Amino acid sequence: MTQESGSRDRDPDSTSWSAYYRHTAGREPRPLFTKGMAAVEAAGMAPGQAVEIGFGDGTETLALIGAGWRVTAIDPTPEAATGLRAKVREEDAARLTIISAPAQEVELPPFDLLYAGYALPFIPRAALTPFFGEMRRALHPGGLLVVNLFGVRDSWFGKPEMTFVDIDEARSLVDGLEVVAFDEEDADGNSFLGPKHWHVFDIIARCPDEAPG
Repeated sequence: MTQESGSRDRDPDSTSWSAYYRHTAGREPRPLFTKGMAAVEAAGMAPGQAVEIGFGDGTETLALIGAGWRVTAIDPTPEAATGLRAKVREEDAARLTIISAPAQEVELPPFDLLYAGYALPFIPRAALTPFFGEMRRALHPGGLLVVNLFGVRDSWFGKPEMTFVDIDEARSLVDGLEVVAFDEEDADGNSFLGPKHWHVFDIIARCPDEAPG
């Protein structure tokens, strides 16, 4: 896999999030987001309530707002909130809610679409499964989760502040949902700091029209 320079691909041990966000400013939306929006269009979904976990430089949040969505944007980095507020148009500000907190500490609003690009691996291991439960609780029938997770063969595997899953655990987290796409990348590529082995699961999952129990 060749990661584009706009990926959330910095080493958390060596670079601050705010510096990384400045580095990625002006990039294109990530491929997973583009694929997720194609799934939204294929499902005939009208813009409703979206959530972005780890909005960073704001690229995807602004794309959602531009497409007519209301967005709750969550990121623990205060500089990210400052940067996003400066970029959103005054006439769109009422459709944006920014929360500066770790995602696992936030009570999510009911939503139709959740996007988390290169964000969930930074949720601590003990909090990841409960947070997936929170996402599923808040997901409207017919709504979509568009997320990715890091696999156990990723070269960052073992970093204590990150969470890595095998394919069985990745699938179990969306068990009971309709899996629209489940793509596994396991290849050498590039990162913000240079060459890296990427092991990533890109997942798009839809809540059935009657939500599973």
